[in-house]
Amino acid sequence: MYFKEITPKNFIKSLENNGIAVIKNFLSKSFIDQIKKKVPKFLNKPRFIKTPSNVAAIKQNNIKNNNLYWLPKKYHKSYVGNQYKQPTGEIKQKLKKNILKSGYKTYSKYTNSVEFKDPLINFPEIQKIVFEEKLLDTAKKFLKSEPYLGYVAIRCHFKNNLPNIDFNLFHTDGRNKITKKENKLVKVLVPFHLKNKEKIEFNIIGLRRNKIKNKDYYKYQYSKKSELPAYLKKKIIIPKVQSQDILFFDPDNFLHKAKKPNKLRIMLYIVYIKKNNYMIPKTRKIKIKKKHFSQLPNKQKKFAKFLCQIR
Repeated sequence: MYFKEITPKNFIKSLENNGIAVIKNFLSKSFIDQIKKKVPKFLNKPRFIKTPSNVAAIKQNNIKNNNLYWLPKKYHKSYVGNQYKQPTGEIKQKLKKNILKSGYKTYSKYTNSVEFKDPLINFPEIQKIVFEEKLLDTAKKFLKSEPYLGYVAIRCHFKNNLPNIDFNLFHTDGRNKITKKENKLVKVLVPFHLKNKEKIEFNIIGLRRNKIKNKDYYKYQYSKKSELPAYLKKKIIIPKVQSQDILFFDPDNFLHKAKKPNKLRIMLYIVYIKKNNYMIPKTRKIKIKKKHFSQLPNKQKKFAKFLCQIR
C-alpha cells in the first residue's frame, strides 16, 4: 500500500485489491509550501472562486433531496435519503456574492468547501505534478489504455459546525454498480495542508463493489461510519498519508470519504481518464494557456488533448 517509488506491478495490485496506493515523499517541501502560502490569499478574492453551495441554507430550511436519478427504482423505498446525501455540486442553493465578499473566515460558516476557478492558470505551479510523467505512466498501467486528463481541481475544505455532506460520507463517485469500460478512471489526491506527523483525513473501505451486495451498495451510498454494517466497518482503511505524499485511489470501485477537517484543508485532485470517457465535455471547460501547452512534451500534449487552450 505504501511505496517509496512506483513499482508498477505491486503498485497496481494495491490499487486493484485495496483501492489505494500511496507514494511516500514524492513532492518537495518547497513545492508544498508554495501552494500552501498562496491559497489563503486567493480564498479572499471571490473572482478566483466558483460559487459554492449554501449548506447552511439547506440545514436551516430542511430542504429535501429527491434527486435520485442514479438509484435503481427497486431500491427507492429502502434508501433513506436526505438533503446531505448528494454531491456538493448538485445542491441548488448557492452562496450570495455579498457573503463571499466578506472573506473566507466568514463564508466558511455557510459552506463546507470551495473550488478555485481555472487551477492550471491561477495556480500554474501545479502543472509540475499534473503533467508528471511517472504519474501518467502509472495511470496508463491501471487504465490499460492511454491516459488523458479528465479533471483537475484545487479545493479547500473548512472547519465549521455544518453537517457532514457529500465528501464527508461514504460513497463511490459513479454510484453505479457497474462502470462501462470506457468510463474507467483513477484519481490522485495531493494534500497541501499537513505538517509534521499530521495525516490526511481520507478513509476508504477496502472491499470492491462487486463483493458488496447490490442492496447494501446502494443503501449505504452517502453513509456515516455508524450506519454501516459490521462487515464494511471492518474493511475501513485509514491510510497514513502525510505531507509530501500523494495518494492514488479508485473512486468508482471502493466506497470512500474524507472526514471534516479540524483546520483549513487544501487538496489538489487529478482525474485520469480514457479517451471516450463521459467526463470529456467537462474536461473541455478546463483552461490552459497556449504558451504553457506549447511547452509541454508531446506525451503530455496528448494527455492534455481535451483542455481548452486560451491566450
